[in-house]
Amino acid sequence: MFIAIEHTIRDPEKFQQCAEEVFPLPDDLHVHQFFPAIDMSRAVCLYEAPSIERLSEYLDQKLNPASTQQYFPVLTEHAIGLPEGIQV
Repeated sequence: MFIAIEHTIRDPEKFQQCAEEVFPLPDDLHVHQFFPAIDMSRAVCLYEAPSIERLSEYLDQKLNPASTQQYFPVLTEHAIGLPEGIQV
């Protein structure tokens, strides 16, 4: 499933350090896109994962306390510009 994430970044420097620890991703998680704000106060990502629970379990432990994440499943039938899925 495609999952969008909005990151609210409290500490941009710490977020960057924590984000480096996210990779390499486990085999069942795949990031397609990452869009940070110019001031690094927010970022939006598009992931593919088996579930929101699986993705949040992995990312939240890596990125907290530098940021908080809001996750939502993408309604693929109405989305524009989705990449081809890899079916994780």
